[in-house]
Amino acid sequence: MVLGVMSVGTLLAFLDDTVVNTALPRISVSLHASTSGLQWVVDAYVLVLAGLLLLAGSVGDRYGRKRTMSFGLVAFGAAAIGASRATTITELVAMRAFQGLGAALILPTTLSIITNVFPRGERARAIAVWTAIGGLGIGLGPVLGGYLVDAASWSAVFLLFVPLVIVALAGMVIVPESRDERGVGLDLPGAILGTAGLTALVYGIIRAGESGWANHLGLVSFGAAGALLIAFGIVEARSSAPMLPLKFFRQRDFSGAVLLIGMVLFAMFVTFFFLTQLFQLVQGRSALAAGLLIVPTSIAVTISAGVAGKLIHTVGPRLLAVAMTTGMLIGLAILTQTTESTSTLQIVTALVVFGFGAGLALPALTDTVMAAVPERDAGVGSAVNDVSRQLGGALGVAVIGSFVSNAYRNNVHRSLGGSLSADVINRVSSSIGVAKQTAHSLPLNVATTITHRANHAFVSAITRGFEVSIVVVALAFVVAVTMVPRTMRRTQMDADELSSRKRPQPPPVGVVPS
Repeated sequence: MVLGVMSVGTLLAFLDDTVVNTALPRISVSLHASTSGLQWVVDAYVLVLAGLLLLAGSVGDRYGRKRTMSFGLVAFGAAAIGASRATTITELVAMRAFQGLGAALILPTTLSIITNVFPRGERARAIAVWTAIGGLGIGLGPVLGGYLVDAASWSAVFLLFVPLVIVALAGMVIVPESRDERGVGLDLPGAILGTAGLTALVYGIIRAGESGWANHLGLVSFGAAGALLIAFGIVEARSSAPMLPLKFFRQRDFSGAVLLIGMVLFAMFVTFFFLTQLFQLVQGRSALAAGLLIVPTSIAVTISAGVAGKLIHTVGPRLLAVAMTTGMLIGLAILTQTTESTSTLQIVTALVVFGFGAGLALPALTDTVMAAVPERDAGVGSAVNDVSRQLGGALGVAVIGSFVSNAYRNNVHRSLGGSLSADVINRVSSSIGVAKQTAHSLPLNVATTITHRANHAFVSAITRGFEVSIVVVALAFVVAVTMVPRTMRRTQMDADELSSRKRPQPPPVGVVPS
């Protein structure tokens, strides 16, 4: 029953990652929003969520995980109601940021409560369910969003969360309270530096994805993030009760699992980002139809996570991680063959193979992260796991997104150069969406030429993007082989055991140290 309540909390956070996307066109018309304003409807949530995860995990460990999650649910629900009643784009962006705050309080506590409630022998299966529900939320978001927008209005997308929040709050009655029993206070310098550093880093990534890597605000943000995170590391290394004990990263299984999770989400989020544009802008499908094409991926993730939950004790994390990256490589290889007229069957096949592969090891990797930290630091371990997911996804969209944008722009200039005015070519090359709008305002024969060549330029660009993702997943395969353990930890990492690893051991009696 506790796992069910935690699954609802996880569903809320991951559903909110994608459900809003299909409502953006209606929001644009209703609130007279600019493209920049619409981007911040999505980015405000991601920015606050990623920036506050470490702090929220530490707060849960110190002051009570059940209490922290309950506050998060109330904040998330209130923000959802506020977003549904927004009358300006500024109000909506503010409510989205408030939702990010609620999600930051919810997400790390769900996993730390699972760690506290389930004994080591049962925890891997519980985490497999947690992972499957998160994957289901990401995949169902576009479908639910498309349906609610078509059937009601964009406000319904936010009101969807209210009954889920009520169910989760009612379920919190059965959840036991847990915390770090040492009673240490909050590491305030670490909290300030860590939160500011992560926020600056995510903001820089967002700016790079929107305006390119040479954008001066993005460069300033990266510089500030580097300085703040270095200062954070120095403070944490000297603190007697750090918010994030850096000794966790000395363990190969912890560092390897965190790195691999980030690399997998790097490739996963950007794949869906471009496919939804392909389905709607190139192949002419509705928002709901585009969302339905993503559902098989979620179903595959759910099934494979269930399979992994049964195999994890016998097969081990490394073999599952190798199978995961192999499945993702096969799926991406099929996607590199995409054309404007690629059949639904081919795309769905690629996404099912891709999703089934991804679901095989994410539960094992999450379990590896959580088993490598003492139970009293479960909130911090969970937060690191979630930060890896959020940063990996954001970086994938920004890095490969910039690569695809440049490739698309070059393709358009090559195919249309000399046949149209420079102004029209520049507009068409800015994005596939603008190309469609531009074509509608021109004579039919010119519009047909622009549409055909823009579609070809976009598909060619995203297939190059899939090839970049293949390189990233191939590197993830290497990480899986070299850094992920063959077998699971049979017992939870103990605080005394972890501390002893960094202390030099005395030489045996009678042996003179060199």
